[in-house]
Amino acid sequence: MRFRRDTGRPGSRLAFGRGNRPVERERLLAELASLIQNDERAAETVLEYLRQRDGGVGLLLRALSRRPEVFVPHVLQGRQLYDTPKAIDPKTAELAAVAASAALMCEHCLIAHMRAAQRKGATLDEIFDVLLVAGAIAESSTLSVAFRKFRQLEGKSDETEGSDI
Repeated sequence: MRFRRDTGRPGSRLAFGRGNRPVERERLLAELASLIQNDERAAETVLEYLRQRDGGVGLLLRALSRRPEVFVPHVLQGRQLYDTPKAIDPKTAELAAVAASAALMCEHCLIAHMRAAQRKGATLDEIFDVLLVAGAIAESSTLSVAFRKFRQLEGKSDETEGSDI
């Protein structure tokens, strides 16, 4: 597979290991559609892009890359959700991912999304605030479930007076 330089189009360029030829991100995505017919090659191209962009590839993506027909659409979906969301800006999308990662206690996701949020302009204070909000929601969720189970242990149903949603 060869990537051609397109100097007439602005955008980030990536240097791939094969001859260190730079590739624009948009060009890469366009080429993926044609690569999908050769799934293993498409997966390796995507992995190389992610390694260069992020400095490595986490366990989830490495594992999914074993099934290129699942991996490639997963990465493309992530790009759409985090890099080009329809109604919010990319920084906000990453901050939402930081919050979800923190609340779900996904350490590797959290690291990746905090770095991505910084790349997209989020400050450390913004990330810190998002972590506080996510922690508060996670704590409330944990306590809510725990107290409902405690009420059941006490022999009370959630349907009794004073129960909340």
